[in-house]
Amino acid sequence: MTLINQGTKTQQFKPVGLILIIISFIFLLYLVYNLQPNNFPPLIHRTLIERTNFTGIENTTIRHESLNTSQHKISINSSDYDQLRVLWNKHPRSVIVTLIRSNDKSVDLVINMIHSVMILHSTKDQFQYPFLIFHDQFFTSAMRQRIVTCIQNNKRTFYVSFIRINFLTNVQLPDKFIRRKDIGYHQMCKFWSYDVYFHPAIRQMNYDYLMRMDGDSYFLDKTRIDLFELMQRQKVDYTYISRYSEGNEAWFEIDKRFTNIGKPRQSCIYNNFFIIRLQWFYKSERIQAFLQELIRDDFFLREYIGDGCVHAAMLDIDRNARTKQLKLLEYGHNIHLYIRNVRGPFYNANLHEFYQDVADSCDHLLSINTERTGIKKVKI
Repeated sequence: MTLINQGTKTQQFKPVGLILIIISFIFLLYLVYNLQPNNFPPLIHRTLIERTNFTGIENTTIRHESLNTSQHKISINSSDYDQLRVLWNKHPRSVIVTLIRSNDKSVDLVINMIHSVMILHSTKDQFQYPFLIFHDQFFTSAMRQRIVTCIQNNKRTFYVSFIRINFLTNVQLPDKFIRRKDIGYHQMCKFWSYDVYFHPAIRQMNYDYLMRMDGDSYFLDKTRIDLFELMQRQKVDYTYISRYSEGNEAWFEIDKRFTNIGKPRQSCIYNNFFIIRLQWFYKSERIQAFLQELIRDDFFLREYIGDGCVHAAMLDIDRNARTKQLKLLEYGHNIHLYIRNVRGPFYNANLHEFYQDVADSCDHLLSINTERTGIKKVKI
């Protein structure tokens, strides 16, 4: 191949030069493609997806690593995430989310929680909303298989996705937290305040509503109504069961700037269970600005900021938010029981017995008896 210069001479064009030009052009295309604007939060993610098919399940296993960084870019392509192919049948596009610890006890608790939702959440035609189970890098394939196998005992169609998250951070907690909360607890609070809503498994699936159910949570009785349809019909933005009190001195100045609160917040949402309308959350510019203040420079990790208190602040920031307290919902979480028409929680005196028996959760639904006289077991 020859190139003609302005004179009459010819120059031989070496193949090496052509190869370098091609490589440079490909690299330029790569940069243009990967630096496109997107709608994600200030996190960089590395993602590898594995597909595993179980009988009766549409299962997508997503290995996801979240790098705590303030850079405003992300390396995920939307085509990397496949939707759970749910047959919605006019039901609200909604998802139930939990964050699990990687140990056998937590696996048994999550199985029990899922049983309670599948059996006691009153939906039309026994419709089952999908579950997303977020876990860390220590969650094993045996743990995943046990959950799937035990859920199959319900003999119902269901949907579950396991999503791996690595919380990688160099943040060191001040000495004042040594005997209170570890960094993992701080990361959990940040997850339920911010991270979960912007994870592609949520953001790209266009869900209408998100329900949180912790592993050690469960329904005590039939809900008597589809909770997502209740939210949709009554145009509710956020629903919860109860409130609790906690000090919040560390982020008082930020809270004050957005809510005009006069002293550190004490009333917080007991948010181990809540349902949120996601578009309300995404479209509130003031709530998004508030959350950006909390996560800036890892402030959320360096200080203790309870996620239930963040949720309470969000509702105070948007005074037009339509909220609902589910006073008739019978629900248990850890040491607390919420019983229909009874004000406030009961202390769960049988918690130790419950934790001993939860190993039977694969083929039983366990709960604390509402009369607080022992453990109630229902054969699946």
